[in-house]
Amino acid sequence: MNALTKMSVGRYSLAMLFLTARAPLSPLALAFCAALVTTTGCPKPSTIKVPPPPPGDLLRFVAKANDKLSGKVNVRFEDGDIGVKKPAVYAFVFKEEHQAQTVDASGNMNFSASFFDVEPVGDSAKDKKAGEPLARALQTVKIAYTMSARGDVTNFDVKIPDDIKDSKDGKQMERQLGYVRLIAQWVYGADRGPQFDPSHIEAGKSWPIRASIPTPSGGSKNWDMTCTYAKREQGVAFVNMEGKVSGENQGTKLSGEVKGELRLRIGEGRLTYHDIDTTSTFRAGDQSSGGHQVHIHVTWEADQATVPSGDGTAVMP
Repeated sequence: MNALTKMSVGRYSLAMLFLTARAPLSPLALAFCAALVTTTGCPKPSTIKVPPPPPGDLLRFVAKANDKLSGKVNVRFEDGDIGVKKPAVYAFVFKEEHQAQTVDASGNMNFSASFFDVEPVGDSAKDKKAGEPLARALQTVKIAYTMSARGDVTNFDVKIPDDIKDSKDGKQMERQLGYVRLIAQWVYGADRGPQFDPSHIEAGKSWPIRASIPTPSGGSKNWDMTCTYAKREQGVAFVNMEGKVSGENQGTKLSGEVKGELRLRIGEGRLTYHDIDTTSTFRAGDQSSGGHQVHIHVTWEADQATVPSGDGTAVMP
């Protein structure tokens, strides 16, 4: 029995005691269980299928807060009316530094930046002398911008520091600010849309970039570019870009061309080099020839150590 009832009368109170020991299984039940295990076996674990990674590389810029990067810059800037006279030529070599102030959860990086050791190196002594005011302005301004992981640079701001903007030197630099902003835009790739494909991309393949960027005084710049993942060497992606820009603002029409190359350490998300050449022509609405033309050629090379060997799968910073 699996329960025992004990009762007593008189000086003992009535009590019930239930035994908790389980009764043994009968031989017939044991045989049935053994047969069930033999016929069904142990349940097999379910197989989890992991999809293979997509082909190609995911090209992205990566940084963490307080990362500080620097590079060497060469700039040649030509500005003049077409067919009237030789354009004004400004050429500079300098260093730049940009630091990530914050990085949000989606990978957008907020940078501050500045130029230093700016040296005018025009074609002649006259060109060098003419470039000195612009060199001082380049070295003085403070730059801020936001860059997405795909390289879309927005919120671009170039300004003279508050402590000198109202001084005599500050007012002279203010007159150079248009040129300074234009040069800085091309150093940091601002206001021309993203640079990388939204998805993984294989070497040898291309992707389009279409972007319409509003200008401060109204109108917009419309970019139509093709980027090509030309090759991968030692973990570095070589990307070529080529395209056109158009736009209209207050009756002035813009047309132009851009061509360039950038190199990215894939595993680190760090730029190592870029070269960009652009020509922009501005004409009044009824002009079919002539006009004003600006030509800018910028090269930037990282100060970091030479590119490591390997497949470029280093831990991201």
